[in-house]
Amino acid sequence: MKFTFLILLAVHLIQFKTVAQSKDTFAVQLYTETYATIVDSKPPAERRSGFIYNYPRANSAGINISLARLYYQKSHFRTAVGIMAGDYPKLNLAAEPKSIRNLYEASVGYRFTRSEEVWLDAGVLPSHIGLETVIGKDNNTATRSITADNSPYFETGLRLSYRPNNHWYFAMLALNGWQTISTPADQFGASWGAQVTYTPTAKILINNSSFIGKVFNGTKYITRMYSNLYSVLNLHPKSTLILGWDFGLQDDPVASNKIIHWNMLQGAFQYKIKPGAWSATARFEQVLDPQRILYQPATPGSAFHLSHASVNIDWTPVKQFMIRAEINLQKSASPVFISNGNPGKKQLAGFLILCYQFLYNQ
Repeated sequence: MKFTFLILLAVHLIQFKTVAQSKDTFAVQLYTETYATIVDSKPPAERRSGFIYNYPRANSAGINISLARLYYQKSHFRTAVGIMAGDYPKLNLAAEPKSIRNLYEASVGYRFTRSEEVWLDAGVLPSHIGLETVIGKDNNTATRSITADNSPYFETGLRLSYRPNNHWYFAMLALNGWQTISTPADQFGASWGAQVTYTPTAKILINNSSFIGKVFNGTKYITRMYSNLYSVLNLHPKSTLILGWDFGLQDDPVASNKIIHWNMLQGAFQYKIKPGAWSATARFEQVLDPQRILYQPATPGSAFHLSHASVNIDWTPVKQFMIRAEINLQKSASPVFISNGNPGKKQLAGFLILCYQFLYNQ
């Protein structure tokens, strides 16, 4: 049924495109990402650990995401719709009703004036928080960071954005919560977001995204504040450095009038061995979660402190196809992994990821 709707929508947009002005934009994106993993500690096959939502299988193979997306824009209007399948939506949208678990994006937008880039978008939107996306081909690292997997990939609500020039971008958002599509009606507008991006030169980008609102912890709604700060530094035509710091505060669900917090720090360096064909990226990430907000270790009362390091090599033989190989090491101060049926503090994993994208843009 969903695929039938998508096909009918595509036909409608194609017909509309034939009478649209030449400056209109119509795009079709088909993307799929398959992967295989080798994990030394032999965790359960269906999931390497409880705090990751991409490439979850251990010593197995699967499809992380398979996506079909349509996008149309004219001078004062734009719309996007996408559906997906795979391990990522199965895990990350597990709390949603079955009818919308495969929804990647569904939005409409209106531009207020021809002279200014001021847009109001509504619907299910890509998250304003974080640099990484679930489209692996667009990320420097082969797998996602712990930071990305434990912050929103999508959001639902209204976004008012303004781009006065090539250097600045501003956005304000009214949201229905923290990475959720369905939510009680009284929670819409109870969460807010903001984003400021500054690009002083083609070599430097600085971004700060923030969130304040209500999150559901399984029993009740509590207040959360979150800040995402990152910078992309193009040091050389062949090298890029990414630095990021995420910081969160929220009400303690147990003790009243108490605030708990967590920090996530990361850096990644990419070197283009042969631009357009070969590249290599090294990453280091540190998660500091003393109150176990993101994940509960096997030892009661233990903090969730985790170090994450990886190295990946990418090969792009043709524009549409990418092959990625990664070695990934995660170490925790407390047992957070399953190692041969027992709690463990370390996990070494290898990944082979194949990405294919078809993009029609008219």
